[in-house]
Amino acid sequence: MLRLVKFHIATLLLMLVCSSCDFVSSINPSNAEDVAEAFAESYFNLRYKNSLKYCTKESEQWISFAASQIGEDDIKSLRGLEDEASVEVESVSGDDAQCHATIRVNNYFETDTIGKTGHVVDEGVFDIMLVKEGKAWKVRMEGLPRSERQSRD
Repeated sequence: MLRLVKFHIATLLLMLVCSSCDFVSSINPSNAEDVAEAFAESYFNLRYKNSLKYCTKESEQWISFAASQIGEDDIKSLRGLEDEASVEVESVSGDDAQCHATIRVNNYFETDTIGKTGHVVDEGVFDIMLVKEGKAWKVRMEGLPRSERQSRD
Protein backbone atom coordinates (compact mmCIF):
# COMPACT_ATOMS: atom_id res chain seq x y z
CA MET A 1 0.00 0.00 0.00
CA LEU A 2 2.79 2.42 0.92
CA ARG A 3 4.54 1.63 -2.36
CA LEU A 4 1.34 2.53 -4.28
CA VAL A 5 1.02 5.88 -2.45
CA LYS A 6 4.66 6.72 -3.21
CA PHE A 7 4.08 5.84 -6.87
CA HIS A 8 1.04 8.16 -7.07
CA ILE A 9 2.90 11.00 -5.37
CA ALA A 10 5.87 10.58 -7.72
CA THR A 11 3.52 10.52 -10.74
CA LEU A 12 1.75 13.69 -9.58
CA LEU A 13 5.08 15.46 -9.02
CA LEU A 14 6.30 14.45 -12.46
CA MET A 15 3.08 15.71 -14.06
CA LEU A 16 3.39 19.00 -12.17
CA VAL A 17 6.99 19.51 -13.29
CA CYS A 18 6.14 18.72 -16.94
CA SER A 19 3.11 21.00 -17.01
CA SER A 20 4.99 23.86 -15.35
CA CYS A 21 7.72 23.58 -18.02
CA ASP A 22 5.08 23.92 -20.76
CA PHE A 23 3.56 26.88 -18.92
CA VAL A 24 6.92 28.63 -18.55
CA SER A 25 7.80 28.10 -22.21
CA SER A 26 4.45 29.57 -23.27
CA ILE A 27 5.19 32.69 -21.21
CA ASN A 28 8.84 32.96 -22.26
CA PRO A 29 9.18 31.50 -25.74
CA SER A 30 12.71 30.28 -26.38
CA ASN A 31 12.89 29.33 -30.06
CA ALA A 32 12.75 31.75 -32.98
CA GLU A 33 9.40 30.54 -34.29
CA ASP A 34 7.67 30.94 -30.92
CA VAL A 35 9.17 34.41 -30.42
CA ALA A 36 8.07 35.49 -33.91
CA GLU A 37 4.55 34.21 -33.25
CA ALA A 38 4.29 35.83 -29.81
CA PHE A 39 5.59 39.13 -31.18
CA ALA A 40 3.17 39.07 -34.12
CA GLU A 41 0.20 38.21 -31.87
CA SER A 42 0.97 41.22 -29.69
CA TYR A 43 1.99 43.65 -32.42
CA PHE A 44 -0.86 43.02 -34.86
CA ASN A 45 -3.43 43.12 -32.07
CA LEU A 46 -2.01 46.55 -31.12
CA ARG A 47 -0.65 45.37 -27.78
CA TYR A 48 2.48 47.37 -28.37
CA LYS A 49 3.66 47.40 -24.77
CA ASN A 50 3.51 43.61 -24.65
CA SER A 51 5.32 43.28 -27.99
CA LEU A 52 8.32 45.19 -26.56
CA LYS A 53 9.46 42.17 -24.55
CA TYR A 54 10.10 40.27 -27.79
CA CYS A 55 12.17 43.05 -29.42
CA THR A 56 15.73 44.28 -29.30
CA LYS A 57 16.36 47.53 -27.46
CA GLU A 58 16.92 49.29 -30.81
CA SER A 59 13.46 48.23 -31.99
CA GLU A 60 11.66 50.09 -29.21
CA GLN A 61 11.65 53.31 -31.24
CA TRP A 62 9.59 51.59 -33.97
CA ILE A 63 7.07 50.24 -31.48
CA SER A 64 6.71 53.74 -30.00
CA PHE A 65 6.28 55.18 -33.48
CA ALA A 66 3.59 52.60 -34.36
CA ALA A 67 1.70 53.42 -31.16
CA SER A 68 1.89 57.14 -31.87
CA GLN A 69 0.21 56.62 -35.25
CA ILE A 70 -3.06 55.42 -33.68
CA GLY A 71 -5.45 58.37 -33.62
CA GLU A 72 -8.83 59.00 -31.98
CA ASP A 73 -10.74 57.95 -35.12
CA ASP A 74 -8.72 54.73 -35.27
CA ILE A 75 -9.64 53.94 -31.67
CA LYS A 76 -13.32 54.52 -32.42
CA SER A 77 -13.23 52.16 -35.39
CA LEU A 78 -11.28 49.55 -33.39
CA ARG A 79 -13.99 49.46 -30.75
CA GLY A 80 -16.39 48.07 -33.35
CA LEU A 81 -14.19 45.14 -34.32
CA GLU A 82 -15.40 41.73 -33.26
CA ASP A 83 -12.37 39.59 -34.09
CA GLU A 84 -8.70 39.94 -33.27
CA ALA A 85 -5.91 39.56 -35.77
CA SER A 86 -4.72 35.98 -36.17
CA VAL A 87 -1.17 35.00 -37.04
CA GLU A 88 0.49 31.92 -38.48
CA VAL A 89 4.23 31.41 -38.85
CA GLU A 90 4.69 30.01 -42.35
CA SER A 91 8.45 29.49 -42.25
CA VAL A 92 11.63 30.31 -40.37
CA SER A 93 15.03 30.26 -42.05
CA GLY A 94 18.48 31.35 -40.99
CA ASP A 95 21.27 30.24 -38.71
CA ASP A 96 22.11 30.21 -35.00
CA ALA A 97 22.66 33.99 -34.89
CA GLN A 98 19.85 35.43 -36.99
CA CYS A 99 16.87 34.31 -39.00
CA HIS A 100 13.79 35.50 -40.86
CA ALA A 101 10.24 34.40 -40.12
CA THR A 102 7.51 34.65 -42.72
CA ILE A 103 4.23 35.34 -40.97
CA ARG A 104 0.70 35.35 -42.41
CA VAL A 105 -1.61 37.75 -40.56
CA ASN A 106 -5.38 37.81 -41.01
CA ASN A 107 -7.87 40.49 -40.00
CA TYR A 108 -5.35 43.10 -38.83
CA PHE A 109 -5.75 46.84 -38.44
CA GLU A 110 -3.56 49.02 -40.63
CA THR A 111 -3.13 52.72 -40.03
CA ASP A 112 -3.55 55.02 -43.00
CA THR A 113 -1.95 58.34 -43.90
CA ILE A 114 -2.16 61.29 -41.55
CA GLY A 115 -5.72 62.52 -41.26
CA LYS A 116 -7.31 59.31 -42.54
CA THR A 117 -8.77 56.53 -40.42
CA GLY A 118 -7.09 53.15 -40.63
CA HIS A 119 -8.80 50.03 -41.89
CA VAL A 120 -8.89 46.27 -41.44
CA VAL A 121 -6.90 44.21 -43.92
CA ASP A 122 -8.07 40.66 -44.63
CA GLU A 123 -4.63 39.14 -45.03
CA GLY A 124 -0.98 40.12 -45.23
CA VAL A 125 2.37 38.33 -45.28
CA PHE A 126 5.24 39.83 -43.30
CA ASP A 127 8.95 39.08 -43.06
CA ILE A 128 10.22 39.46 -39.48
CA MET A 129 13.95 39.47 -38.68
CA LEU A 130 15.10 37.81 -35.46
CA VAL A 131 18.52 37.91 -33.85
CA LYS A 132 20.02 35.96 -30.99
CA GLU A 133 20.86 38.06 -27.91
CA GLY A 134 22.65 35.78 -25.50
CA LYS A 135 20.40 32.72 -25.34
CA ALA A 136 17.20 34.54 -26.33
CA TRP A 137 15.74 35.27 -29.74
CA LYS A 138 14.56 38.87 -30.26
CA VAL A 139 12.79 40.64 -33.11
CA ARG A 140 14.94 43.29 -34.76
CA MET A 141 12.88 46.02 -36.41
CA GLU A 142 14.48 48.35 -38.92
CA GLY A 143 11.15 49.98 -39.68
CA LEU A 144 7.47 49.22 -39.32
CA PRO A 145 6.42 45.81 -40.63
CA ARG A 146 5.08 46.07 -44.19
CA SER A 147 3.18 43.33 -45.92
CA GLU A 148 4.80 41.66 -48.88
CA ARG A 149 1.37 40.59 -50.15
CA GLN A 150 -2.02 41.70 -48.93
CA SER A 151 -5.68 41.74 -49.81
CA ARG A 152 -7.74 44.67 -48.60
CA ASP A 153 -11.26 44.64 -47.26
